[in-house]
Amino acid sequence: MRFWLFLLFLPTVVGTAGAQVGLTGFHNFNDANTTIGDQSSDLGYENGQDLALNYWFRLPKKRVEFLPTVYGSTTRGEVKWSEFGFQFRTNVYPFDFGTDCDCPTFGKQGPQLQKGLFLQLSPGVAYHRLGEDGNREALDKVAFTLGGGIGIDFGVSNLLTLTPILAVRHTLTDFADVNAANDDQTGLVESRARLTTLQLGLQATFRFDKKRY
Repeated sequence: MRFWLFLLFLPTVVGTAGAQVGLTGFHNFNDANTTIGDQSSDLGYENGQDLALNYWFRLPKKRVEFLPTVYGSTTRGEVKWSEFGFQFRTNVYPFDFGTDCDCPTFGKQGPQLQKGLFLQLSPGVAYHRLGEDGNREALDKVAFTLGGGIGIDFGVSNLLTLTPILAVRHTLTDFADVNAANDDQTGLVESRARLTTLQLGLQATFRFDKKRY
Protein backbone atom coordinates (compact mmCIF):
# COMPACT_ATOMS: atom_id res chain seq x y z
CA MET A 1 0.00 0.00 0.00
CA ARG A 2 2.83 2.40 0.81
CA PHE A 3 4.31 1.81 -2.65
CA TRP A 4 1.10 2.94 -4.38
CA LEU A 5 0.85 6.06 -2.18
CA PHE A 6 4.48 6.84 -3.00
CA LEU A 7 3.72 6.72 -6.74
CA LEU A 8 0.65 8.92 -6.37
CA PHE A 9 2.26 11.71 -4.35
CA LEU A 10 5.79 11.77 -5.79
CA PRO A 11 4.84 13.90 -8.85
CA THR A 12 3.82 16.73 -6.51
CA VAL A 13 7.14 16.57 -4.68
CA VAL A 14 9.23 16.37 -7.85
CA GLY A 15 7.26 19.22 -9.39
CA THR A 16 8.79 21.69 -6.96
CA ALA A 17 12.19 21.01 -8.55
CA GLY A 18 11.05 22.07 -12.06
CA ALA A 19 11.10 18.56 -13.47
CA GLN A 20 9.01 16.71 -16.02
CA VAL A 21 7.31 13.58 -14.68
CA GLY A 22 4.70 11.18 -15.96
CA LEU A 23 2.10 8.94 -14.35
CA THR A 24 0.75 5.99 -16.37
CA GLY A 25 -2.13 3.63 -15.73
CA PHE A 26 -2.23 0.35 -17.66
CA HIS A 27 -4.61 -2.56 -18.03
CA ASN A 28 -2.49 -5.71 -18.28
CA PHE A 29 -3.35 -8.76 -20.37
CA ASN A 30 -1.06 -11.47 -18.95
CA ASP A 31 0.09 -14.76 -20.47
CA ALA A 32 2.28 -16.88 -18.18
CA ASN A 33 3.41 -20.47 -18.46
CA THR A 34 6.07 -22.70 -17.02
CA THR A 35 8.09 -25.35 -18.85
CA ILE A 36 9.33 -28.36 -16.86
CA GLY A 37 11.33 -30.76 -18.96
CA ASP A 38 9.51 -30.91 -22.28
CA GLN A 39 6.07 -30.10 -20.85
CA SER A 40 4.49 -26.66 -20.66
CA SER A 41 1.58 -25.64 -18.45
CA ASP A 42 -0.37 -22.46 -17.76
CA LEU A 43 0.35 -20.71 -14.45
CA GLY A 44 -3.12 -19.23 -14.00
CA TYR A 45 -1.71 -15.71 -14.02
CA GLU A 46 -4.78 -13.47 -14.31
CA ASN A 47 -5.03 -10.06 -15.97
CA GLY A 48 -4.61 -6.98 -13.80
CA GLN A 49 -3.59 -3.34 -13.44
CA ASP A 50 -0.30 -1.47 -13.53
CA LEU A 51 0.68 1.97 -12.22
CA ALA A 52 3.96 3.57 -13.30
CA LEU A 53 5.86 6.77 -12.50
CA ASN A 54 8.63 8.15 -14.69
CA TYR A 55 11.13 10.99 -14.79
CA TRP A 56 12.04 12.53 -18.18
CA PHE A 57 15.12 13.83 -19.97
CA ARG A 58 16.23 13.86 -23.61
CA LEU A 59 19.13 14.23 -26.01
CA PRO A 60 19.86 17.92 -26.70
CA LYS A 61 19.76 17.83 -30.52
CA LYS A 62 17.76 14.70 -31.42
CA ARG A 63 14.23 13.61 -30.51
CA VAL A 64 15.28 10.70 -28.32
CA GLU A 65 13.71 10.84 -24.86
CA PHE A 66 14.60 8.81 -21.77
CA LEU A 67 12.08 7.87 -19.10
CA PRO A 68 13.52 5.95 -16.12
CA THR A 69 10.39 4.35 -14.68
CA VAL A 70 9.29 2.53 -11.54
CA TYR A 71 6.06 0.55 -11.59
CA GLY A 72 3.88 -1.80 -9.63
CA SER A 73 1.24 -4.24 -10.86
CA THR A 74 -1.20 -6.74 -9.39
CA THR A 75 -3.47 -9.44 -10.76
CA ARG A 76 -7.13 -10.19 -10.23
CA GLY A 77 -8.53 -13.56 -9.19
CA GLU A 78 -7.90 -15.87 -6.26
CA VAL A 79 -4.17 -16.30 -6.98
CA LYS A 80 -2.62 -12.88 -6.29
CA TRP A 81 0.64 -12.06 -8.05
CA SER A 82 2.45 -8.77 -7.49
CA GLU A 83 5.22 -7.25 -9.60
CA PHE A 84 7.41 -4.24 -8.76
CA GLY A 85 10.03 -3.17 -11.23
CA PHE A 86 12.24 -0.64 -12.97
CA GLN A 87 12.39 0.04 -16.70
CA PHE A 88 14.67 2.40 -18.60
CA ARG A 89 12.20 3.42 -21.27
CA THR A 90 13.57 5.11 -24.40
CA ASN A 91 11.23 6.88 -26.83
CA VAL A 92 12.36 7.57 -30.41
CA TYR A 93 10.27 9.92 -32.56
CA PRO A 94 10.99 8.77 -36.14
CA PHE A 95 9.03 11.56 -37.88
CA ASP A 96 10.46 14.33 -35.68
CA PHE A 97 13.92 12.91 -35.03
CA GLY A 98 15.99 15.97 -35.92
CA THR A 99 14.15 18.58 -33.86
CA ASP A 100 16.10 20.55 -31.26
CA CYS A 101 13.06 22.10 -29.54
CA ASP A 102 13.37 21.21 -25.84
CA CYS A 103 9.74 22.11 -25.19
CA PRO A 104 6.43 20.38 -24.46
CA THR A 105 4.58 18.62 -27.30
CA PHE A 106 1.96 21.39 -27.10
CA GLY A 107 4.61 23.95 -28.06
CA LYS A 108 6.02 22.05 -31.05
CA GLN A 109 5.03 23.07 -34.56
CA GLY A 110 3.80 20.60 -37.17
CA PRO A 111 1.17 17.85 -37.64
CA GLN A 112 0.20 15.81 -34.57
CA LEU A 113 1.38 12.50 -36.06
CA GLN A 114 4.76 13.94 -37.00
CA LYS A 115 5.56 15.54 -33.67
CA GLY A 116 3.83 13.03 -31.37
CA LEU A 117 4.30 9.45 -32.62
CA PHE A 118 7.09 7.44 -30.95
CA LEU A 119 8.49 3.93 -30.68
CA GLN A 120 9.61 2.69 -27.27
CA LEU A 121 12.27 0.23 -26.04
CA SER A 122 12.23 -0.74 -22.34
CA PRO A 123 14.87 -2.99 -20.75
CA GLY A 124 14.37 -3.56 -17.04
CA VAL A 125 14.29 -5.72 -13.96
CA ALA A 126 11.32 -6.82 -11.85
CA TYR A 127 10.60 -8.37 -8.47
CA HIS A 128 7.75 -10.90 -8.56
CA ARG A 129 5.83 -12.08 -5.53
CA LEU A 130 3.11 -14.69 -5.06
CA GLY A 131 1.43 -14.45 -1.67
CA GLU A 132 1.11 -17.51 0.52
CA ASP A 133 -2.14 -19.20 1.42
CA GLY A 134 -3.12 -22.39 3.23
CA ASN A 135 -1.85 -24.61 0.41
CA ARG A 136 1.17 -22.66 -0.79
CA GLU A 137 4.24 -20.89 0.56
CA ALA A 138 5.07 -17.35 -0.51
CA LEU A 139 7.22 -17.04 -3.62
CA ASP A 140 9.75 -14.27 -4.35
CA LYS A 141 11.83 -13.98 -7.51
CA VAL A 142 13.75 -11.32 -9.46
CA ALA A 143 13.77 -11.47 -13.26
CA PHE A 144 15.11 -9.38 -16.13
CA THR A 145 12.60 -7.97 -18.59
CA LEU A 146 12.51 -6.46 -22.06
CA GLY A 147 9.67 -4.38 -23.42
CA GLY A 148 8.60 -2.34 -26.39
CA GLY A 149 5.72 -0.18 -27.44
CA ILE A 150 4.19 2.54 -29.54
CA GLY A 151 2.40 5.70 -28.49
CA ILE A 152 1.42 9.19 -29.53
CA ASP A 153 1.61 12.42 -27.51
CA PHE A 154 -1.30 14.85 -27.44
CA GLY A 155 -0.32 18.22 -25.99
CA VAL A 156 -3.27 19.48 -23.95
CA SER A 157 -1.33 22.51 -22.69
CA ASN A 158 2.24 23.51 -21.88
CA LEU A 159 1.76 21.83 -18.51
CA LEU A 160 -0.01 18.60 -19.52
CA THR A 161 0.54 15.99 -22.25
CA LEU A 162 -1.68 12.90 -22.60
CA THR A 163 -0.26 9.79 -24.27
CA PRO A 164 -2.14 6.61 -25.22
CA ILE A 165 0.32 3.70 -25.21
CA LEU A 166 0.27 0.12 -26.48
CA ALA A 167 3.16 -1.85 -24.97
CA VAL A 168 4.41 -5.35 -24.28
CA ARG A 169 6.71 -6.58 -21.48
CA HIS A 170 8.37 -10.01 -21.43
CA THR A 171 10.47 -11.71 -18.76
CA LEU A 172 13.84 -12.88 -20.09
CA THR A 173 14.62 -15.10 -17.10
CA ASP A 174 12.59 -17.41 -14.86
CA PHE A 175 10.22 -15.45 -12.62
CA ALA A 176 8.28 -18.14 -10.72
CA ASP A 177 10.88 -20.57 -9.32
CA VAL A 178 8.49 -23.52 -9.62
CA ASN A 179 10.23 -26.91 -9.56
CA ALA A 180 8.95 -30.48 -9.75
CA ALA A 181 10.31 -33.91 -8.83
CA ASN A 182 11.92 -35.90 -11.62
CA ASP A 183 10.53 -39.22 -12.82
CA ASP A 184 12.28 -41.38 -10.22
CA GLN A 185 11.50 -38.91 -7.39
CA THR A 186 15.20 -38.55 -6.52
CA GLY A 187 15.60 -34.88 -7.34
CA LEU A 188 14.08 -31.76 -8.82
CA VAL A 189 13.67 -30.77 -12.44
CA GLU A 190 14.40 -27.11 -13.08
CA SER A 191 11.53 -25.05 -14.48
CA ARG A 192 11.48 -22.08 -16.84
CA ALA A 193 8.58 -19.72 -16.22
CA ARG A 194 7.95 -16.82 -18.59
CA LEU A 195 5.48 -13.95 -18.41
CA THR A 196 4.37 -11.84 -21.36
CA THR A 197 2.20 -8.81 -20.62
CA LEU A 198 0.31 -6.82 -23.25
CA GLN A 199 -0.48 -3.36 -21.90
CA LEU A 200 -3.04 -0.73 -22.89
CA GLY A 201 -2.56 2.52 -21.04
CA LEU A 202 -2.77 6.27 -20.78
CA GLN A 203 0.11 8.44 -19.56
CA ALA A 204 -0.25 11.94 -18.13
CA THR A 205 2.98 13.94 -18.32
CA PHE A 206 3.42 17.12 -16.29
CA ARG A 207 6.06 19.69 -17.20
CA PHE A 208 6.83 22.11 -14.37
CA ASP A 209 9.79 24.06 -15.86
CA LYS A 210 7.74 27.04 -17.10
CA LYS A 211 10.80 28.97 -18.31
CA ARG A 212 10.99 26.54 -21.28
CA TYR A 213 7.37 26.92 -22.39
